[in-house]
Amino acid sequence: MPRPAAMWIPWSPQSPTERRAAMCNPPLGRLTGNRRRRFSAAILAFVGAAGHAGAGNLQVEPILLEFEHTQPAQILWLSNNGTQPLRAQVRIHQWQQADGQEQLLPSNALVASPPMSEIAPGQRQLVRIVREQVPPSAREQAFRLIVDELPEPAAPTSAGGLQFLLRHSIPVFVLPAGTRAPQPPAGKAANTDIGLLQGSWRAQGRSASLTLHNNGTGRIRISQVSWLSADGRRVDITPGLLGYVLAGQQMRWTLSLPEALAAHGTLHAKLNDDTSAQALPLAGTDR
Repeated sequence: MPRPAAMWIPWSPQSPTERRAAMCNPPLGRLTGNRRRRFSAAILAFVGAAGHAGAGNLQVEPILLEFEHTQPAQILWLSNNGTQPLRAQVRIHQWQQADGQEQLLPSNALVASPPMSEIAPGQRQLVRIVREQVPPSAREQAFRLIVDELPEPAAPTSAGGLQFLLRHSIPVFVLPAGTRAPQPPAGKAANTDIGLLQGSWRAQGRSASLTLHNNGTGRIRISQVSWLSADGRRVDITPGLLGYVLAGQQMRWTLSLPEALAAHGTLHAKLNDDTSAQALPLAGTDR
């Protein structure tokens, strides 16, 4: 029997607790702008009424998946670090950047098996991520794998409390033909080709707008963004991860600045796993 097409299994909240969770943890299609950008981290959803608090106990590994061109499947592990059973749901969406914004779209290209799990305390569940309908492409294709810890069945009213539910968002990339997954460099590796990026920078007061277009065939991860003024003074803007610019796509960020920046200077950032930052080629800077 042929494998059925991948489906997004909706969570239909029935109990008052689950309905509150749905309000705090809205469907992915409703998230736009900066809220989507924060999917690289786990999101805590808060449900329940005043009372005791339980931390989210769902752990996921690895935190990034890559499929080489002929690779049929990858493995994801879900772990329960708590003392009570938990339920988890896995969904996979196509990940695009349009008009400078993140978009997650329904997709049948990758399938999670099983899509729903109940995991005993201290145990873990293997989930296979299987390629179903990924058409050939000259560019890397991107997906987001969303793992939600689901609320426990409704407890009696007198035992109501707080429950913290984890949402993990895992980037998944399908590499184009002839491309191998990058390996950790044995020695000093060359920096990512800065010529693959172009964009613009506009700063006013304590706010700035950064737009980047990726002309390459693979994603570029942007981190450790800083402003280097013409007199050599450096201002750190984003000390950690800013986000990704997907292959052949464009992303825009609105940034809060720690202080007003000097009028002349260059914007620097680390790309992918580079060991050093580079000056970004941007309109609106001295680069």
